[in-house]
Amino acid sequence: MPNTDCLEGIRCPGCKQEDELMIELLVSVRITDDGTEDQGGDYEWDDNSPCSCPKCKFLGTIKDFQVESQPKPGAS
Repeated sequence: MPNTDCLEGIRCPGCKQEDELMIELLVSVRITDDGTEDQGGDYEWDDNSPCSCPKCKFLGTIKDFQVESQPKPGAS
């Protein structure tokens, strides 16, 4: 079943799995001498964010993982 939340429209172009991906994010957190104040929440990425598949190890960017930019089955 296609994803409908965080990974909507994204899947591995290698093995076609869409359960989990590794996406490199840039986040800002407050850091003090006692540690970080990471509140969690929404993280953002864009088409150029590095992405990899933990199952088949395919590497690329989010753009490569977008379903709409992958060849249709049977297309040459």
